[in-house]
Amino acid sequence: MIIIEFFGPSGFGKSYFKNKLKNYFSFKILDYKSLYNLISDRNIFLKIFYRFIKLKQIQKIKNIHIINKIKKVFYGLIKIKTIETKKSIKSNYRLNRKKILIKKLIQDSNFDISSKKIFENWANEEIYVNHYAKKIKHQKILIDSEGLIQRLFIYCYKKKDKKKIIKKYLNTIELPQILVFFEKRKKNKENKLKIKKNEEKIIFTLTMSELRKKNVLIINSKIGINNSYLKIKKNLSYKK
Repeated sequence: MIIIEFFGPSGFGKSYFKNKLKNYFSFKILDYKSLYNLISDRNIFLKIFYRFIKLKQIQKIKNIHIINKIKKVFYGLIKIKTIETKKSIKSNYRLNRKKILIKKLIQDSNFDISSKKIFENWANEEIYVNHYAKKIKHQKILIDSEGLIQRLFIYCYKKKDKKKIIKKYLNTIELPQILVFFEKRKKNKENKLKIKKNEEKIIFTLTMSELRKKNVLIINSKIGINNSYLKIKKNLSYKK
């Protein structure tokens, strides 16, 4: 399975770009949430939670603070089940290494405890989905507007050793085959994590510098959705 990730600060149009790009493909495109639902043994409470936050009445609530409070309460009660058995996880050194590194980065991050619980849930989903996506052959593409690389905005925030964190992190995680990056803000969207724009810019620049050294097809979103699709299509044909 080809994994495509989008990278850029909040408000740069990643979700919009992703949703438009998905329509160009003739086959079904999966994202992290949908694939995780397929391969995990989520409990009934967690399924209810995801249905709840997608209700039209909840989506209409304009107060972001209230929405975040609701999510924090639910995430504080939820313990996401692991997809693999304990025995198989222990036998996978790389998977364990990623989990340990990311958990430490979250614990050391400059956010409150309830936010860290949310970050751990995100990380669990993304780590396991990436791990399983490599094994899936019948589905061609896994795509999402936020992935493992996007989390560097959290892990590096207000850190002095940003470059060291980024380099170690990118050398540990499984990188996507294709990365679409965004360097121009599309709208004045509120940053839910309250990360300052200057910090975002530094983290973005340092991460892109390291990514350019990797074996990843990097696409600048400014070329447009159609041209991005053509580049991805060409890459898919090459992989066959």
